[in-house]
Amino acid sequence: MSRLADLRGLVRRIPVVWALEALAFLLLDILLPGLQLSSLQAALWSVVVLGLLNALVRPVLVFLTLPFTVLSFGVLTLGLNALMLVFVDRLVPGFQMQGAATPLVAALALAAINTLATSLVALDEEESFHRHIVRRIAGRSPPAGEPGGPGLILLEIDGLSASTFCRALDAGLMPTLGRWLSVGSHRLGVWDCGVPSQTSACQAGILYGDCGDIPGFRWYEKETRRLFVSNHPADAAEIDRRLAPARGLLAPFGTSVGNLLSGGAARSVLTMSTLTVGVTQRSSDFYLYLLDPYGFARTVVLMLADVVLEVWQSVRQWLRDVQPRVHRGLDFALLRAISTVLLRDLGVYFLVEGMYAGVPIVYATFVGYDVVAHHAGPERPDALRVLRDLDRRFAALERAALHAPRPYRFVVLSDHGQSQGATFRQRYGLTFETLVRGLLRREHGLVASVGSGEGWGHLNALLSATIQNQRPTARAARRALRRRTHGDIVALGPPDAREVADADVVVCASGNLGLVYFADRRGRLTLEEVAASFPDLVEGLVAHEGIGFVLVRSRRHGALVLGASGTHFLAEGRVEGEDPLGPFGPRAAEALRRLDACANVGDLVVNSRFDPDTGEVAAFEDLVGSHGGLGGPQTRPFVLVPAEWAAQEPEIVGGPGLHALLCGWFASLGQEAAAGGLGVVS
Repeated sequence: MSRLADLRGLVRRIPVVWALEALAFLLLDILLPGLQLSSLQAALWSVVVLGLLNALVRPVLVFLTLPFTVLSFGVLTLGLNALMLVFVDRLVPGFQMQGAATPLVAALALAAINTLATSLVALDEEESFHRHIVRRIAGRSPPAGEPGGPGLILLEIDGLSASTFCRALDAGLMPTLGRWLSVGSHRLGVWDCGVPSQTSACQAGILYGDCGDIPGFRWYEKETRRLFVSNHPADAAEIDRRLAPARGLLAPFGTSVGNLLSGGAARSVLTMSTLTVGVTQRSSDFYLYLLDPYGFARTVVLMLADVVLEVWQSVRQWLRDVQPRVHRGLDFALLRAISTVLLRDLGVYFLVEGMYAGVPIVYATFVGYDVVAHHAGPERPDALRVLRDLDRRFAALERAALHAPRPYRFVVLSDHGQSQGATFRQRYGLTFETLVRGLLRREHGLVASVGSGEGWGHLNALLSATIQNQRPTARAARRALRRRTHGDIVALGPPDAREVADADVVVCASGNLGLVYFADRRGRLTLEEVAASFPDLVEGLVAHEGIGFVLVRSRRHGALVLGASGTHFLAEGRVEGEDPLGPFGPRAAEALRRLDACANVGDLVVNSRFDPDTGEVAAFEDLVGSHGGLGGPQTRPFVLVPAEWAAQEPEIVGGPGLHALLCGWFASLGQEAAAGGLGVVS
C-alpha cells in the first residue's frame, strides 16, 4: 500500500517538478546572458532531455568520480550537472549556451532555483530524503537473524544543554519536538553528565555503560607516554577497543552514524573510532546520496548560503561589539557549513537507509549546533538557528519512519551542554599553559595540547571515509591529499601538540578543564611531591583569580579540592574554610570523586573560575562556548523519550545511568535478543 502511495505521489510530483524546471530555464534565459532559449517548447524539451540524461548517464559518471565528489564538497557534482547541460545544448534545438563558464553558472543557478522553489511549494520536506533513494532502500530485506519488535532511533544533538533546549522550545524554534511534548507522545528529562563534560567520556557512558578511563577530551597516558585526543581516529579506536568487553548499546545489529565511538555497532558510518579498523563504511556508501542531480547540489547551495550567513553573523557580532566573542575566519565558515549542512544531511540519509533496512537500533550524532555554539555562544541567535533547521530534519525523519518495515520509537538527547564566557586568555592576558610554565619557572619540556576543538575531527572523518577503498579514484584521492593524510586518515585543521616523548610536563586543556602531568615521574604525584619539586605551582594556581579550584591527591588526606579560601577533603567528606565547590552545585564533589578515580587523571586537575550569577566560565581554549569541566549548563544535558516508557528516576547521573535506562527501554520494545546481549532482562 505504501509503495502504491509512493507511486501516486511520484506521478503527482513529476509535472510540478518539470514545470518548475521549465520556469527555471526561462528565468535563466532572462538573467544569464550566455544561455538562450528560443521558445517555451524548447524549455520543456530541455527539461525532458535533462531528466533522461540524469537518469541514464549521470549515475555512471557519479560512480566513476567517487570519492572526488565528496572531497570537492560538491564542486564536482556541480561540474557533472554542468556537463549534463552541455549535452542538452548539443541535443535540443533552440537551447544554446555560449562561454566556457555558462554551463557551471547555469548548473549552480538551477540548483539554487530548485532549492528555493521546492521550499516555497513545500516539496523540500518531502524531498529532503531524496524519495527515489528511499524507494530503493525500501526494497531491501531486513538483516538475517535480526530480532523482531519496534526499533529505536537515538538522535544526539551534540553540546545542547537542557536549559538552552527548553529556551529553544519556548521560542518556537523546535516545533517538531515541541509538538511531541504537547501531544504527550514524549516526555523530557534532565540528566547530570558529570565531569569531564565532553563527548568521548559521555558517549562511552551512554553507549557502553562505562565512561572508561577518560579524564578529558585530551589527556596524557604516562605508562605509554601517549597523548590522547578523542577525535583522532587512532585514539578513538583505542578507546573503543578498551570498552569493547562491555558490549555496546548498538551490538550486535545496530548502526552508528557520525559518532566518536561505535557502541559495538555492526555497521559504522562516519564514526571516528572505526576509520582505522577496516570498517563497513566505504566511499560507495555515498553513491545513492549523490545520484540525485539536485539533491547534493541543493546541499552545496545550502552550504554556500551558510558560509555567507556565517560571514554576516560574525561581522554583525563585531559591529555590535558583542561580548564575549572570538575570531571567526573563513576557514571556520567552511567548517561550519560542512557541520551544519553536509554532515547533517548525510546523517539524515544514513538514518533513513537504516530505518528502511529494518535496523533495530541506530544512534546518530549531529554536531552542527556544538560547532557553532563554540564560536558564537550557546544561546546566541547564530547557534539557535541551527536547532531550527535540525528540527525540520527530525520532522522529515518522523514522516519517513511511517513507511519503514518496522515501527520506530525516537529518542532525542544530548551528551553534555555548553557554558559561555570570555576565554582565560581574553580575561587575564595569558594562556593556561603560559600560567603553568611561569609558575614552574622552567623554559623547556612543556607541551600544550590545546588544539582546534572538535569540529575538524568530524570533517576529517567524512573525508577519510571517502578514500578508504582500492578503486583507482580512491587511490588518486589519497595521492591528492598525501600531505594531509596519514595512512588512510585525513588530518585537516590545526594539529594538536603530539610530540610529547621528551616532555617533562604535559598540559592538556578540555574547555575550562585543565590537566597537568609530570611526564617524567611514574604514577600520580601527591601534593607533597609536587610541592617539594615545584613549590610555587599549586599555591600560584589556587591564588590566581581565573582558577576555581585545583584537585590533587594528598599522601595524608587522599583527594583534596583546593580553593583560594578553603579546602574540600573529598576522601574525608569535610570542608575547612570556604568550600571551593560551593559555586559548582551539590553534585560537584561526587563528580570529582569519580574523576579522581581515573587511572589517567592528571597529577593536577584545574577548573577555571565560575560565576554563578552570570553562569560564565573562562575556557582554557579559544572558545566562547565551552565544555569539559564544571560550572554552568555544560554538565546538564537533556533526554526526550517516549511517554509510554516507565518513569525515570528523579535524576539520571552519568552516562552509565542513562545507558542502563536505555537498555531497559530497548528491551521493553521486545528486542530480547539485542538487549540480552547487553545483559538486560526484559
